Amino acid sequence: MDYYNAVNIIYKVNFKFSGVGTPTLYFTGRTMDLNLLTPEVEKILKEKGYRLMSMKFVNEGKDRYLRVIVDKYHHTVSLDEIVTISEAIDTILDEDTEENAFILDVTTTGAEKEISVHELKDYVETYIEITMKDGVKGQPHMKGTLSSVNEDTIMLTINERGKLKKVNYSLSDIKLIKRAIKF
Repeated sequence: MDYYNAVNIIYKVNFKFSGVGTPTLYFTGRTMDLNLLTPEVEKILKEKGYRLMSMKFVNEGKDRYLRVIVDKYHHTVSLDEIVTISEAIDTILDEDTEENAFILDVTTTGAEKEISVHELKDYVETYIEITMKDGVKGQPHMKGTLSSVNEDTIMLTINERGKLKKVNYSLSDIKLIKRAIKF
């Protein structure tokens, strides 16, 4: 029996891929107060080296989901890791009546997740893409390795026709910063 079928039989899960690097695992679970659940989920994730980005109940059609979005610095979270995280979270969920049932939806921020300015120092030496604000001269998108970060600028190491070039960009000119996939 292959791994997918074994997990599907034991845990009654369904897999869904919502994009590059964003495997999602669905578990059937029960409801719980998010104010009580959030610290417990954060503790589990921290012990495993992950961080909680978001957790909320979402209604989609007839189904109710507890959507948990996790992340790990400098790391694309694999499907096996999603299974492990989902199993760990499932152990702390309260059992309740079937009318309050929900589906546990654990997913990641993705391989190309957005990076906030206050997190940039954690991503030095990471391959990223920046999108410039409208009206800024030059190319609207640049990809390169984040070399350094200071209060007002970032430096990218960019490969231009086989030559590495270091270029500074003003944070005030940047609209979006995200991790990028290097091919």
